[in-house]
Amino acid sequence: MISPFWSDLSPDGDADGHTIALTLPAQMRYLRVARLTAAGIASDLGFALQDVDDLRVAIDELCAVVIEDAPPAAKLELRYFLLDDYLEIRGQCAGLSTPPVLHPVAAELLQMTADAYELAGDGQSRFFRLVRRRPYRKA
Repeated sequence: MISPFWSDLSPDGDADGHTIALTLPAQMRYLRVARLTAAGIASDLGFALQDVDDLRVAIDELCAVVIEDAPPAAKLELRYFLLDDYLEIRGQCAGLSTPPVLHPVAAELLQMTADAYELAGDGQSRFFRLVRRRPYRKA
């Protein structure tokens, strides 16, 4: 089954034409790569240092809950969309039948560090969507 998080994805459909795909083993030790990728993209887009740090926290929390209890061979698939006004990151981990459960502390952190996020499961996979708006750019 394809998640609604993935079904409307079109690598050529974003405003700037920039999409980065990353697949990692669904293990906590590899989340650093997801954080570094997000931070590097945000820095290139002109995000302030605090915004980059906030994005690192948000991506770490969402990836961690999506891969929790993942089987050893599971993969974490990430897509980073560089859009005109914001950076959107979507993640998916297949092979997990239980819905993701966000710890209250993680939910509070996400409220402080993300402009918007979604977290869901469909009985076969878990998904997230994270949005962080670009800083104001002068014309």
